[in-house]
Amino acid sequence: MRVKLLFAGLILMLVGCETQQTKRYETVADMMRAKQKAYVDFEKFKEGRPCAEVKFMCLPESQDKSWQSVATSDHIEDLELTPEVEMKYKKIAKQWNKDYDEYHSKPHPKGEKEPMLITSLDKDFFDKVDERRFLEEMEQELEKEFPGFWKETPKKVRYRWIRRAMNKAKKFGYDPKQNNAIVDLCARIGLDFDKDRKWNHITKFIAKKERYIRLACHYIDYTIFNKIFYKPGQPYTTWHFREAFPDLPKPKRPLPNLGDK
Repeated sequence: MRVKLLFAGLILMLVGCETQQTKRYETVADMMRAKQKAYVDFEKFKEGRPCAEVKFMCLPESQDKSWQSVATSDHIEDLELTPEVEMKYKKIAKQWNKDYDEYHSKPHPKGEKEPMLITSLDKDFFDKVDERRFLEEMEQELEKEFPGFWKETPKKVRYRWIRRAMNKAKKFGYDPKQNNAIVDLCARIGLDFDKDRKWNHITKFIAKKERYIRLACHYIDYTIFNKIFYKPGQPYTTWHFREAFPDLPKPKRPLPNLGDK
C-alpha cells in the first residue's frame, strides 16, 4: 500500500512539473505577444507630441516654459566664449600640461601623492569653459544630424535642454559627461521617455548596458523613421540588431540578413 502511495505521489509530481512547464511556456508566449503589441510605429510615435518631426519644437518638453527660463546652478549657459576667455583657457591648459610633464620627468618616491598642478580657481574656470565647449559641440551635432532641429530656440534654452538630457544618464547609473548617446535618444523621444509607458521597452533595454543607448537610437531610426542605412552605404541588418532582440519588439518591416544586398 505504501509503495502504491509513493508511486501515485511521483505521478502527481511529474504531472505538476509538466503543468508548470506548460504554464511557463504560455506565459513566455503571452509576454512575446504583449511585447509585439507594444510595438511603436510612426503613428504611435506621434501621440503626445506637438508635431512628428525630430525637432526641439516637436518634443513634449518644448511646450513647458517653466524650466526654459531657469538658469542652471553654475550658469554655464551664460558663459560667452569670447576671444579673451578662449585665450585664458588655452593659457591654463598649456601651463597645466607643462607642469605635469615637468613633474613626471623626474623620479619621485613610490607612493608619493601627486601635487596639485593647477590652482582651484584656474581649474574651476577651465572646467566651466570645457563644459561650455562641449555644449556647443553637442548643439552643432544635433543640428547636423537633424537639420533645423533648433530653429528659433534661444541658445541658452538649447544648452539647458542638452544638460537636462545629459543628466538623464544618471537615472541609469551612467556618467553624464561620458554619454553623448543619451542626448541623441532624448532628441528623438523626449526627456521624459522613461515616464511614458509607450517607451517601456526602450527604458528597460538601455538600463541593461550603457552601449545599448546608441543601439536604441538605431532601432528607433529603423522602426519608426524607416531609415535603411546607419552609415552611408552600410544598411541595417539582423547582425546590427543581434543584441536588441528579444528585449525589443521585432521590426514589422523585413530586416535584411547579414550579407543581403
